[in-house]
Formats: sequence, structure tokens, C-alpha cells
Amino acid sequence: AERVDGLLAWFDLPPAERPRFLTLYFDLVDTVGHTFGPTAPETGAAVREADDAIARLLAGLEARGLRDRVNLVFVADHGMSETSPDRVVFIEDLVDVSTVQVESLGPNGGVRPKPGTVTPAELAAAMRAKAPPQVQVFLREEVPAHLHYRKSERIPPVVLIADDHWNIESKTGWPARRVNYSRGSHGWDPANENMGALFVAHGPAIKRAHRFAHARSLDVYELLCALLGVTPAPNEGDTRLA
Repeated sequence: AERVDGLLAWFDLPPAERPRFLTLYFDLVDTVGHTFGPTAPETGAAVREADDAIARLLAGLEARGLRDRVNLVFVADHGMSETSPDRVVFIEDLVDVSTVQVESLGPNGGVRPKPGTVTPAELAAAMRAKAPPQVQVFLREEVPAHLHYRKSERIPPVVLIADDHWNIESKTGWPARRVNYSRGSHGWDPANENMGALFVAHGPAIKRAHRFAHARSLDVYELLCALLGVTPAPNEGDTRLA
């Protein structure tokens, strides 16, 4: 409520001081979803709280005579899948971790061979031989193109991608972490249905009653630039939403 009221107060500024572009973020659904899982009653209550905050925003715009003059874009940055400490693959079961630098774990992982050990191709082949069906092992240049995860040296040379609901973890400190393990997470392939998220737009510059089969987060930037009359910087989105 405080965040909503703070944003509404900006509309009360003199026109010369009033911002044209305002943003508002609610983190409670993500936080509760990680703790309890996406289908838990606690997460449903968090969604209702977020809905109440949006209702407060709309009522505030209505009271100021702005309800039909403002373009509203509601988005979520990701979906969420249920997780469990019983759906975990340990990195130590795939590689001798003393020979690599482990750079990421979770729904996707990454390892970099230490100098003087093996080549990335040799490391990937050895890990593929040990990986269970729930984990795919790629050389960086082999990562599926639609994931846009190939072109930087900061990406580990060997990338591990887990199936939806599964995570790659370390055995270090696992007994203690298992007790409070997250019941929900995100970061899997965006093509997975569970990773889908909200996109709703409404306002004088928005086409009415139009439905998209799907909308990519990448494309929201183009829409916002079009609404603001701003020339977009180079980006990997397209203008479908705009």
C-alpha cells in the first residue's frame, strides 16, 4: 500500500514536475512462492495481496480522473515451478569438483575446467557419461539458440540444463540446506509452460480486446518505447507488442 501511495503521489505533482514513466514492483508473490511453492495457500494469499494493491492503484487513478488517460502495463518477469530436495542432481556426482571452477548451480549450472586439466570438450563428454536423464550437458556453443546463452566468455564453457522441477546442487552443507529447501523456483527453459508469466496492457494507446498466443518479456521494451515515443536502443526483442 505504501508503494502504491508513493507512486500515486507523483501524479499530484505540478505537470512540469510529474514523471511520464512510472514503475511499481511487488516482490511478495516471488518471495512466498520460493518458500512455500507456487500452488501453496500461502502463495495464493500473496497473489490476493498483490491484486489488492493493483486495485488500490486503479482506485487512486480513478479518483484523480486519470483512469482512462494512463497506459498501464502489468508484467511478471517469470513463472515458477514446484521444487523438492528429492529432485536434485549433485554436481559432485558428475565431476571431480577439485578440477573445475563451479560457476553456477540451480535449474542450470556451469563449470569451467581449471588450467592444465582437460579441454571443455573432454570435460563435457565425461560429464555426459555420468549425467542422469534429468540433466543435459552442453558445450557453450551448443546451448540451444533460443536460450540466447552462447556469445559471452563469461558464460562457462560447459553448461548444464536441468529438466523442469529439477535442480543441480552441491553436497557441501546439503543436510542443513535440505531442511529449508525452496519449494518453488524459476530459471528453466522459457518454453516450459510453468515459466510463463503475466502480460496485460490497457489504456488509450493500447489495442482493445486483443489476445496474443504468447508475449516475450524481451518484447515489452519495444512496447514501452513506442508508448513513450522513445527510440529503442539495439535489442533482441521485436515489435509484435508495439
